Amino acid sequence: MTTPLHRMRHCAPFALILLACTAPALADQAPACEAGSDYRPLCGIAPPEDMELSADGKYLFMSVTPGLAGQHVPRLRIMDLATEQVADLQVSHAAQAGWGDAGCAAPEQGIGAHGIHLSQRSDGRQQLLVVNHAGREAIEFVELQPAEQGWQAIWRGCVENTGLGKFNDVAATPDGGFVATVMFVSESMAPPLPLEQLLDGRDTGYLMHWSATRPLSKLEGSDAPFPNGVQVTPDGKSAWFAAWTANQLWRYDLQDGAIDARVDSGYMVDNLNWATDGRLLGAGVPDAAAFAHCFKEHIEHCPMAVRVSALDTATLEHELLFSSEPGVMSGASVATQVGDELYVGTFTGDRLLRVAVGAGGHGDAQD
Repeated sequence: MTTPLHRMRHCAPFALILLACTAPALADQAPACEAGSDYRPLCGIAPPEDMELSADGKYLFMSVTPGLAGQHVPRLRIMDLATEQVADLQVSHAAQAGWGDAGCAAPEQGIGAHGIHLSQRSDGRQQLLVVNHAGREAIEFVELQPAEQGWQAIWRGCVENTGLGKFNDVAATPDGGFVATVMFVSESMAPPLPLEQLLDGRDTGYLMHWSATRPLSKLEGSDAPFPNGVQVTPDGKSAWFAAWTANQLWRYDLQDGAIDARVDSGYMVDNLNWATDGRLLGAGVPDAAAFAHCFKEHIEHCPMAVRVSALDTATLEHELLFSSEPGVMSGASVATQVGDELYVGTFTGDRLLRVAVGAGGHGDAQD
């Protein structure tokens, strides 16, 4: 996103938020791995850009993106919450009808994961949707099954995007389909515009929808500034998504086909998750200039602040749950509730944070 286009053309086709090419990085140092009054870092791991809690509440499924220095291999991982051990999630292949488009072939290489979404299908099976940039632009359908030690993952199908839109995140709909965000449109993972224009708040992408009865297509009226994380309401009537460079959360009415709410967040919200109290959790960074500098210079441990918040989607009341200035974690991209804690992941660096909050997802913002 920040590298000159003639250099971006030589990058491997994996996404971070846009793409961080492997390049000589300036010397940078990880923040101290020290706990605060209401948080504890878990260090020495590839940064989880997106996370989902397993159905049994004992594991976190994670997607890893390249990081700002391009030093991580995009993939799926799994964390045992009891031991805090993290391992790659191995994915076997066994296509089944009813999981994506008929005839969509299995990926020829490992899944280059970006946004992920876990849901329970109508037959009770666990489905993980995965944005994949490796070798193709697709939403992969993965079944998760309980195993003797944790969970096993089986690729079941996919929906490929043959257009020029580049996915960022995805969320299942109650009818078995999905809504996905397209962050920008380009013939390759190289961005179509200079970084400054991608960050200036102009519309760069939109939403797409797929179901078994409706092929993948753009949702008209959904154009927005760098669409990022997305969640669909339990009733399937609306899709909430982060308009990343607008510092806002937008609601798209899936029945009327229009944006019908915009809420200021005060920072660049990345991924979204539901809290146990029904509010929408967001996490991200407040300083576009800091992000742009680190992206341009490939600084893995970027000195960025962390913000985590919750939105009441009924009243549109937005609450800051956690705030830290640079020196705790290199930015933030997702908050996932586990009991009375939020696990906060990021797109670069070497850690996640465990943040103490109330049982309903409420917490006190700290600086």
